[in-house]
Amino acid sequence: MMNKGFQGQIPANPAPMKGCRVCLFALLITCSLQSWSQCSTITDLKEGNFTAISLYFYPSTLRMVNLENNERFNRLIQDIKKLVFYKMSKKFEAIDMYNLISELQSENEFEEYVVLDGPKKKFYLLGREKPTESVGVALVNNEHYVFDIAGSLELKEILKLYEYMAENDSIFEGKFSQILGLLKTGQDVPNNNH
Repeated sequence: MMNKGFQGQIPANPAPMKGCRVCLFALLITCSLQSWSQCSTITDLKEGNFTAISLYFYPSTLRMVNLENNERFNRLIQDIKKLVFYKMSKKFEAIDMYNLISELQSENEFEEYVVLDGPKKKFYLLGREKPTESVGVALVNNEHYVFDIAGSLELKEILKLYEYMAENDSIFEGKFSQILGLLKTGQDVPNNNH
């Protein structure tokens, strides 16, 4: 019995349909790879052994890092697909930080979104729309960090989150140190809220 709602015809030769499916599959793979690929400048940092630690965060792990369950943090990260955090090696110096920022702007079409420039802490957030990617470069206590973010950030939350973190600086430094310590020891974070 024939389906009365069916409007199409079954082709006599299904070979052209198979070719279309292969092309569609290749197109989907290409598009997904483009949306997740890092810019060449960040890839060059890894290949040049400028990174000491690389941490990969996805939406679920980003929410787990929010140990204080801060709502501003949750709003900031809600559209992030992937965040790669690099603690830079001692080989990465202050001049390399400024060269990286310049190269991101000139060769990779990034724009400056946020600049926080203090005596002990510097933070630069750059971004581009196609593909949607942001790169954060930070200097904190003579240590350099680079964040590569696939997806979009809720930019209006950055300043509010920074103010909150500045007010609670010792808490955040302690929690951040605990997270980095876990990587070395493989132990659970101690819960001091008892």
